[in-house]
Amino acid sequence: MNQKGQFSLRLIQKCPVCNQDFSTGRIQILDEENNSFLAYLTCANCRSSILVRVMTLPHGLVGNAILTDLNSEEVISFSEEEQINSNDVLFIYDYLAKKGDFIERLKQL
Repeated sequence: MNQKGQFSLRLIQKCPVCNQDFSTGRIQILDEENNSFLAYLTCANCRSSILVRVMTLPHGLVGNAILTDLNSEEVISFSEEEQINSNDVLFIYDYLAKKGDFIERLKQL
């Protein structure tokens, strides 16, 4: 990870759940591309986890973070799946629009 990436991770200083410093937590870099990286942070105190995507753009660093209940292996697994496209959305819409018991129909998927 480059120097900008190290700086951007330092911007996330405290756990949003228990307010402990992340300095004693665990940080994993899950993915690194040309101008961005995906990090997985785990709080040493409460074990809450955060996914952080940071991108380096011409005007500076842009990042976002979300609290997650996924473990790092699940994040990687989901990232390798095919992306949802408009046909997938239309299929689900049509499927749900049909008459019948919604829960039973979902079980059949």
